Amino acid sequence: MEKAHTVEKEFNWKRNLIVLWCCVFLVCASYTMVIPFLPLFLLKELQLPVSSAKMWSGGIIAITFVVAGIMAPFWGARGDVIGQKKNALRAGLGLGLCYFLSGSVSTPLQLLGVRLLTGIISGFVPACMTIASSSLPEEKTGWGMGLMQTANFSGSIMGPLLGGLLGAWFGMRMSFYVAAIALLVATAAIYFMVFEKKDATAKNMPTSVKPKDLLADLRKEFANKTLLYIMGIFAIVKACTMVIQPLLTIYVSELLHGAPEAISISGVILSLAGIAGIIAAPFWGNQGQAYGYAKMLSLAMILAGIANIFQLAVHTIWMFAVVYFIYGLFLAGASPNLLSYVVQSTEPNERGKAFGLTTSADQLGGAIGPLAGGFLGAYLAIDELLALTGLVLILAGIHIYVRKVKISHI
Repeated sequence: MEKAHTVEKEFNWKRNLIVLWCCVFLVCASYTMVIPFLPLFLLKELQLPVSSAKMWSGGIIAITFVVAGIMAPFWGARGDVIGQKKNALRAGLGLGLCYFLSGSVSTPLQLLGVRLLTGIISGFVPACMTIASSSLPEEKTGWGMGLMQTANFSGSIMGPLLGGLLGAWFGMRMSFYVAAIALLVATAAIYFMVFEKKDATAKNMPTSVKPKDLLADLRKEFANKTLLYIMGIFAIVKACTMVIQPLLTIYVSELLHGAPEAISISGVILSLAGIAGIIAAPFWGNQGQAYGYAKMLSLAMILAGIANIFQLAVHTIWMFAVVYFIYGLFLAGASPNLLSYVVQSTEPNERGKAFGLTTSADQLGGAIGPLAGGFLGAYLAIDELLALTGLVLILAGIHIYVRKVKISHI
């Protein structure tokens, strides 16, 4: 009887992981299915002139990042109280509605309002990550969080491909409608197939989150110096990842001497980092489980930084692609070890808030990176900018090793 119970329990966490992986994949694919094409949506579907489309697209994309970053700690804290499964269901239904409304708008102001609402409702992926972290056996945490990260990478690669095909065949509004359906499918999978493991301390928690209580809880989380440190590293990694985004097409065009295929090749090269993440993230998670998350995090960042510095010696598009792929293999070690580090550093009934805060830090880095890239790109050559981000990653990796490995022996 006991053996049968053990088998059932083991099946539950494996089933949870598979379903949650698929749900995160669908949500990330839905996002990248539409966001890269927003400027074209404004041009072709809403009939804006080029200058207006550029202005509106920047604001429409940015507002979701900013508002989602503000709301992430709140939704994480609420999920700790009501359950992360309910939190994921709330976000999934709301986001599905938002994507449907986005495909139905007739003015850029309406689209801005819907994207604002999208940022308010957000929180699906952090909720899934929290459920996964509480479902995994302790000895599988590093591997499992690494595997969950590959869902993010995979969705980010497949989304633009699907969005491009749907837009070409059926019009760009169809991409929003398909994204809405994908969100509803993911939500249904969470409802019917995911089991949320309840922590014993959660039974005595209140059933609502008051603003005063939330602020007190967040102050408590900010007193966790390890969590604050992890948030800072999240922001640095995301900023270094995003810094090249506004300049990549220009750099590829320079390497190709202005050839017309620069845009399509830029898309292929951008996908290389995601492919590298799919390959390498579970490996890095396993190594973190075996040798320590902080140790593997520092090693991954130092190696990624060295790879970026090698861009100074690159003079052809193929060499750039190879070095960028190697950079992706190394940087893929950051997220799974950071996520596992969060699990290691927080109590089970507080992980929703913790993942919410790290999501806010990630969103902050996502906003800082492109801004810094655009500003520094006016003063530095692009290979010099890549080398500079490499130096930042190396210094951050060394700091992690000195502070969290050598001194703390984590």
